[in-house]
Amino acid sequence: MSGKKILVIDDDVQLCQLTSDILEEHGFQSVVANNTDQGFKKLYEETPDLILLDVWLPSIGGLEFCRQIRQDARGRHVPVLMLTVQDKESDKVMGLEMGADDYMTKPFSQRELLARIKALLRRFDRAQPEVLAFTTGDLTVDLDKHTVRVKGKIVDLTPKEFDLLTVLFKNRNKAVSRQTLLAAVWGFDSPGNTGTIDVHIRHLRKKLGLHGDKIETILGFGYRFDG
Repeated sequence: MSGKKILVIDDDVQLCQLTSDILEEHGFQSVVANNTDQGFKKLYEETPDLILLDVWLPSIGGLEFCRQIRQDARGRHVPVLMLTVQDKESDKVMGLEMGADDYMTKPFSQRELLARIKALLRRFDRAQPEVLAFTTGDLTVDLDKHTVRVKGKIVDLTPKEFDLLTVLFKNRNKAVSRQTLLAAVWGFDSPGNTGTIDVHIRHLRKKLGLHGDKIETILGFGYRFDG
């Protein structure tokens, strides 16, 4: 699940920052909005994999925001984890009726937050057909056969290079942080080890030829595969 993008929509700026830090420490990407207007904008620009949504928000409120995105093709299938300071059954029922997929009461622990996010992502991943091959132009990444081909010819990649390309490919046109890549490919996220990402990217670009130019460097952050 590393590399999944979470949109956090809450008017509590400090809570947003804390939640964002927790998510990124555990390999997720995070995008923050502090009201529903920003929430719509980020939803359409960032195409998140999950939305963490506060009930009480400026503008139209979290419940109405959830209802509206469920009527929009761009937000219809994005899992929503609703947050509230109230623990009333009626509030939970209303949230679920508006289209939320799960409900969590503030304050919450880091452990509960991560557990609920992972459970929702697993549920929605199972509901989606597994994609076993990705293609852009004459470049094909086959997850089933564990091969990469350019113009039909096999490109000889190391296991780490293949996994790195796969993560970037799955997140095409999205910036992926070095920490996220470390967690997804190497299984750790120590800041002192981010240099290994740059070395592997350099080798990967060389092996992919012209397609290597599609791996863009995001200064101070990470990389993005355009294609």
